[in-house]
Amino acid sequence: AIGKARTAASLKRPTKAIEDALNGGQYAILTFPNILPREGGLPIFADGKVVGAIGVSGGKSSEDAQVAKAGVDALK
Repeated sequence: AIGKARTAASLKRPTKAIEDALNGGQYAILTFPNILPREGGLPIFADGKVVGAIGVSGGKSSEDAQVAKAGVDALK
């Protein structure tokens, strides 16, 4: 969960996007330090800037993403 949150915050995008890029053949992603390309991490934005992130782990990746989205939505 922490790795997913760090990945989402540092790359300013959902970890699902990173996973999809890797699955699409963009293997250079594997050279990035401290990157976890698994669905379940979302950045948190305020005024167009990343102010944090949430990462969820423990279920299927798609379920982790749903829980992470609920967490981000609860902050709105």
